Amino acid sequence: MSEIIMATYNFLDTLDKSDIIKEITKYKNSLLDNKELLTKIKQVQNEKDDRKKIIGRKVIYDNDDYKMYMHYYSELSFLIMHINNKYKAYTKTSEHNCKR
Repeated sequence: MSEIIMATYNFLDTLDKSDIIKEITKYKNSLLDNKELLTKIKQVQNEKDDRKKIIGRKVIYDNDDYKMYMHYYSELSFLIMHINNKYKAYTKTSEHNCKR
């Protein structure tokens, strides 16, 4: 197996064991157990009145587990974005530029 493939597998194994994955999983499970908050999220998604949406989002964003989940989600998203940008630089490609 090539060095790059082995390094990628090692990276993925390390990521699986990382604090960021542990924390995002912990907060995700906590949110999934919070039926009241899940109901509020669904209400906000289906709400047509912008004022009620804003009020509902404030309630959601005030939840500490939601804040922490979004914090780790953002960290993971930036990590993935950084990896994708490196990939684009190495291959000199951009998104949706592949020919079939």
